[in-house]
Amino acid sequence: MTTNSKEERLLECDYLVVGAGSSPLAFIDTLLTELPESKIILIDKKEAPGGHWVDAYGYVHLHQPSIVYGIASKQLEGNWLKTMLTEFTLPWNHRASKQEILNYYDKFVNEKVASEQVDYYPNSVFNFEKEEKDLYPSIADKPQIHRFSSVDGSVSYKVKVNVKLIDGTHGTCIIPHDSPFQFPVDEEVRVMTPNQIFDAFEEGSDKRNSMLENKYVVIGAGKTGMDAIVYLQRVMKVDPTDIAWVISNDVWMFNAAYDFGPSDMVRTLIKFNMDNEKTTLALEQKGALLRLDKNFNPTVLRLPTILPADFKLLRNIKTVIRRGRATAIRHKYKSNVVVEFGSDHPPWEAFAPNEKCVFVHASSPGPYNGAADTFSIFDSSKKMTLKLLYVPPVTLSMSVLAKIEATRRKGTLDLPFMRRLAFALGEEKLKVNELTENDLLKMLLHSLDLDMSNVFRHQMSDAIMFAILDRDPMVALNWMKGNRLSFLSIPGMKSRVSDDVRTLCSKGNALGLSENDVRMLELVGEKLKPLEGK
Repeated sequence: MTTNSKEERLLECDYLVVGAGSSPLAFIDTLLTELPESKIILIDKKEAPGGHWVDAYGYVHLHQPSIVYGIASKQLEGNWLKTMLTEFTLPWNHRASKQEILNYYDKFVNEKVASEQVDYYPNSVFNFEKEEKDLYPSIADKPQIHRFSSVDGSVSYKVKVNVKLIDGTHGTCIIPHDSPFQFPVDEEVRVMTPNQIFDAFEEGSDKRNSMLENKYVVIGAGKTGMDAIVYLQRVMKVDPTDIAWVISNDVWMFNAAYDFGPSDMVRTLIKFNMDNEKTTLALEQKGALLRLDKNFNPTVLRLPTILPADFKLLRNIKTVIRRGRATAIRHKYKSNVVVEFGSDHPPWEAFAPNEKCVFVHASSPGPYNGAADTFSIFDSSKKMTLKLLYVPPVTLSMSVLAKIEATRRKGTLDLPFMRRLAFALGEEKLKVNELTENDLLKMLLHSLDLDMSNVFRHQMSDAIMFAILDRDPMVALNWMKGNRLSFLSIPGMKSRVSDDVRTLCSKGNALGLSENDVRMLELVGEKLKPLEGK
């Protein structure tokens, strides 16, 4: 007779952090810098820290500068002094590789485990649906009990969480390695993910020779598709005439050679009253934005950053199919293979027979697509959901959220001013006095949607953060200047936060801001006057 027994272990911590990708690790780093005595339990379903980087294709690099990515306390871009002495510039062009990023995050987690600040549980899963009912206790200070288990189900953990549950899974990036084509593909059709292409090509000369006999159809116009186009030409030496590119929507790209940051993009959008077309065309004229073909106006504003040399390789591809989203790949009569696009567009017959045609799957949703959005960042005093405050890079938002949480714990948030802002937003005075810190944060700071419909929230959140982090706004400015994830850490950069507030107030109606929003921002602007010109 056998019995199925499941081991249960009892744990305790201040913060239970779910997810070990770039967002939660940036949060943990800043939180422990501010509150080094905190005890954190970190769990993740993967076997190593790094989130989607663990499963990403081997040739992937950051598209954005390494100088503002990762965690605040540890450089990813290499030694500044060495770069400045040998190249007479900041390490602005460094784009970390997959292995650099994984080593970086692994070292950080190991250091925090060794210091006994973090207990790390890889290969573990957390059931949010099961725990949701317990997130709103009647007594705010009551410790929460949460449970997670090992992936294989052999061990379960019961955790007493004294301060807060941190959900770091909202921005989970879905990559082709983890997600097959979301449409029918006949069995005879040859499909490879970027991971499989990299692994096969790196294995040896025999496979390399056979791979170079193929023609390639890349499906997907985002970062992954662009990387695949570049890798096929630069590394595998595939002739561009042997590559076809299926693009459902053209995309605008940041020109990596142009000195232009996310805040500049937001300011330009605000200048043109959130008119995407006027904004993008003006920025294209300056050289800040690029598009594959000037005969096609991009409809997607995800804005991957691309190096000029890579952009040139993209433009080498002349067989570009723009017929909307692919709906099926079919093996037809004899050895023909076709891509179908639904009833609105004719199918495309591939430029090689099935046995010589490889379809490169580069069309997975990526980050934030379809993510459940039932919680705000500060929905509960016992739970925080890590969501964007600012336009990417994502890690600055998470570092700022950790700073706000630490400041809340230390009791140095400017609560009287926060209540004034809440009153300006229309809350009755008696109710305002009853609001908790979490109520006020939930009211004042809102997450940013990646569809760019509320991109002005980037500037609003920035200004509010500067105003509430301390009674003296210079505290927030100095902290941001010392945070390597912020563009303000780069010598010569200025915040322009006071200018941004004035612009938001003057353009409130055009941007869809309410009278109460403008009234609140006017108070923020008054408090931030000491930051003029800084």
